[in-house]
Parts: sequence; C-alpha cells; structure tokens
Amino acid sequence: MAGRAAIVAKLEKPAAIHSLDAIVAEADAIMVARGDLGVEMPPEQVPAIQKRIVRACRKIGKPVIVATQMLESMVAAPVPTRAEASDVATAIYDGADAVMLSAESASGQYPRDAVRIMNSIIAQTEADPYYREELAIAGGAAATLASDGIGVAVRSVTEALRVAAVVAYTCSGYSALRMARERPRAPIVGMTPSVETARRLALAWGVHPVLCPAVADVAEMSDQACAMALGEDIARPGDTIVISAGMPFGTPGTTNLLRIAQVG
Repeated sequence: MAGRAAIVAKLEKPAAIHSLDAIVAEADAIMVARGDLGVEMPPEQVPAIQKRIVRACRKIGKPVIVATQMLESMVAAPVPTRAEASDVATAIYDGADAVMLSAESASGQYPRDAVRIMNSIIAQTEADPYYREELAIAGGAAATLASDGIGVAVRSVTEALRVAAVVAYTCSGYSALRMARERPRAPIVGMTPSVETARRLALAWGVHPVLCPAVADVAEMSDQACAMALGEDIARPGDTIVISAGMPFGTPGTTNLLRIAQVG
C-alpha cells in the first residue's frame, strides 16, 4: 500500500486455496485461518492444506502465521491438552514463521500461562535435532535470482563455520526475508534504518530487527554490523558474523552481497 502498510492475507475460503500461489505472490504475509477453513471445508482436509500453505510461503520467502484454536482449552484451563501441544509443534516442524493465540490470550482466564506455554513448546521443538532435518527437507525453491544464491550461500557458511549471527542490512526488509527463507543455523539480525521495516521483520522466522543509521559504503556497514552484534549481546569479540545486503544501498530487491567479518 504505497509503502505505508503491509498486507497479511487471511486464507479462509476454498477459493483462496485454489488461487494460493497468486495470493502468496501478492501478499506480504499469509495467515492460515484454520477455524474458518474448517467451517468452509471438511475438517480432515485442513491439516494437509495447512502444510501446503506453509510450503508455498517458504518457497518464495513470505512469512506465514498458523492461527486458530492452537491452545483452545487454555481459555478455561491452566494447561493445554497433549493434542494441542502436538498441534503447535507440528506447525513449528512444518516451518511456520509464527504461531498465534486468539481467545486464549484475548479473553481466556490464563493469558500469561498460554503465552508462556506456547513459547515453551516452540523452544523445545526448535531444540530438537529432527527440527533441522525437517527444515532441510521442506526447504525453499532452487536459487533462480542473485538474492536466492546469496541466501543459500549464507546458509552454507553458517553450517561450515562457527558463525555467531547473520546480519542482513536492509531498507525494505527484502535481504532479511531472503536469509530467513533459508532457515540458517545462526540467528538473523535485520539491521535497518527504517522503523516500519523493523516492525514488519518482527514477524519473520528467526529475525531480530534492530534500528541503525543509514550507511554510505560497505566498510561502514560492516563496522555497524560488528558494533551492533556486540551491543545486542549476540556476538563476542573474536566471533565471526556473516553480513548480507543489496548494492546499491536503498534499492529494494537487490540482495547481492555477502561478507564475512570478525567482531573486534
């Protein structure tokens, strides 16, 4: 919307599933509205549709939210059912960027407990070695653009070296989203001079957005990235970080730079 707002497409009708790829391509993020889908379609079809939507979003690097009745019993109970815990974990294994509470935190009797337990399930799932295997199996599409190649290269570097962080310098958010699509092992820092971009990046998988001044050249960007990694307690002196960006700076969709730097 002329850069003023991003669009999250909430998929809740069969027609949306028929036009899934077109909607994912146009939206800034996608929400899997399972409650509405379960009303509009046979409920036994919803799990497969959820996986299909998540895969479509991962393929082109769009954030995807899985929502509705994730910990529904916690509206009135202090603990979830085992089935609900498994449901949340399944969304994480599938590669969702975010899982969302609804009535559990909006009107339920145990909102803090619901958030705490949701976070605990996410952390436990992401600590499972099988989680990384699942992410690799359900990876993004083959690289066809320079930005895709940079993302794949960043993932390879984080697997080959002991990298403390991936720092994506980005004005539009594009570079950080390219890195998030590849699900690298190191945390991703979205370093941006734009408040709006920082807010949007909070939704993306593994991205920690940080505001920074605009940079004029690669050397200044590298210095800021190293200082920021230290300041945010993400890296220590002597650690290695990987930096990605698009040249020329400030041009959306031009991710074409990878730099390996040592934090001083």
